[in-house]
Amino acid sequence: MVRERILVIVIAVIAIMVFALNAYHFEELESVKMGKGYVSDEVWYVGSARTILVKVFGLEPRMPEDNYGYTIIYNGQIDYSLIMRIAGKLGVSIRSDYSDLKAFYASGYKGNLTLFIDEIKKYISVSDVIPGWMMPDHNGINNYINQEHPPLGKYITAAVMYLVGDQPLYWRLPVVLLGALSVILVYSSMRKLTGNIVVAFATSLLFMVDPLTRTLFSIVLLDGFTTFFSILSFHYAVDRKYYESLIAGIIAGLFKFTGLFTLIPLLILYLRRELRKNPSFANLAYTTIVFILAATSLFLLAFTCVSIPLIRYMGLGNWVKYSLLGSIEWHTSIKCNGPCPGSSSPWDWFLGVNGFTVYVDPTVVAIGFYPFWSTVLVSLVLLAPLIIKDKRYGILWIYLVGVFTGYLIVWAMGGRSQYSFYSIQLAPFTYMYLAYMVVYVLNKDNITYVGSSYSKLFSYIVKLLLS
Repeated sequence: MVRERILVIVIAVIAIMVFALNAYHFEELESVKMGKGYVSDEVWYVGSARTILVKVFGLEPRMPEDNYGYTIIYNGQIDYSLIMRIAGKLGVSIRSDYSDLKAFYASGYKGNLTLFIDEIKKYISVSDVIPGWMMPDHNGINNYINQEHPPLGKYITAAVMYLVGDQPLYWRLPVVLLGALSVILVYSSMRKLTGNIVVAFATSLLFMVDPLTRTLFSIVLLDGFTTFFSILSFHYAVDRKYYESLIAGIIAGLFKFTGLFTLIPLLILYLRRELRKNPSFANLAYTTIVFILAATSLFLLAFTCVSIPLIRYMGLGNWVKYSLLGSIEWHTSIKCNGPCPGSSSPWDWFLGVNGFTVYVDPTVVAIGFYPFWSTVLVSLVLLAPLIIKDKRYGILWIYLVGVFTGYLIVWAMGGRSQYSFYSIQLAPFTYMYLAYMVVYVLNKDNITYVGSSYSKLFSYIVKLLLS
């Protein structure tokens, strides 16, 4: 028992090191290139988190007093030579490499910055001032609060900016920690399923070193938060703690609506348990309706509660229009017209094609190790009959296929702008399934059972066609 606890600690330490070093590597790359520090969609999530902190909560990010900063947004045209002269007198540094957003970034001693802003307002039309790390270069980013996604992930990022500091490595700390906890949950879940420490350890390592996992738990994308709570939901489901599993799935949805896809396999597992008690159509219908109503009510209540600061800021009508109804339309439509990042179909994620480029120079593509993922996709189809024979295999199969089905439904409803980094939510289930399949499923008896199942199915179809 003590040895296993030490092993878990070792896994956690290794995972934190892997994800934290990768996060720091991204920060170094941006620093060398004199970039703004953001990686991929961090521009939307981190930018909106800072806007929420400043405009919704009325707080300022934490930065060193002698190296504070403000993004200054202006109207019309400005004379940069005049701005530079004023900045020089006050010891303020100016960064003016904005093209889309009409802005520049001023940094220096906080007291001098206040004097600088007061002085330049005499000469230019300042429309907004955002304190903290420099804002991304996107028009309107200073008013963007990412309404198409629930706010919990932005709240956490904003809290880090306020309590710890506003710089890239600090933004990424919560995701790094949740990544390490996700690796531990993969270990613990496989330990519960198999009782085998070696298999559980190997599975957690495979999940951790997958390039998709290493990337997504090193940058601030909402999918990392969602993935942790999705695995937590599974972890509870393995112990048949369905209420706790439901709560974990609902919390996952408070970061990104795709977190609610975990409720699809949970419903199936819950139905399976209830139908064993009373195998009737009436019980099937009743249980399904009660589960959906309970889950929907709990989620809407939780979503409304965490959105109260935004409702007060933007008004109830606008919140319903944009954050509730508008987000449904956003998720079920093509999000980008014109030059767009590479989108993909959900099955592409298993085939290693149409990957989303997270970073350029060096090129980092958010795609899993596709030989493993492709193997899993094929075996999900070929070995499907075993969900009846092997209950533990069935749980893994149902969770992986269930969450994947959520993405297929959105794709069928018109949400064709899906990206390969979404697949991080599937990654823990993919590797748990892979390890379980290789160690416990691929044997002569199971292969014979699968062959017999398909033979019976084929015979039934022939009889049906000939009748």
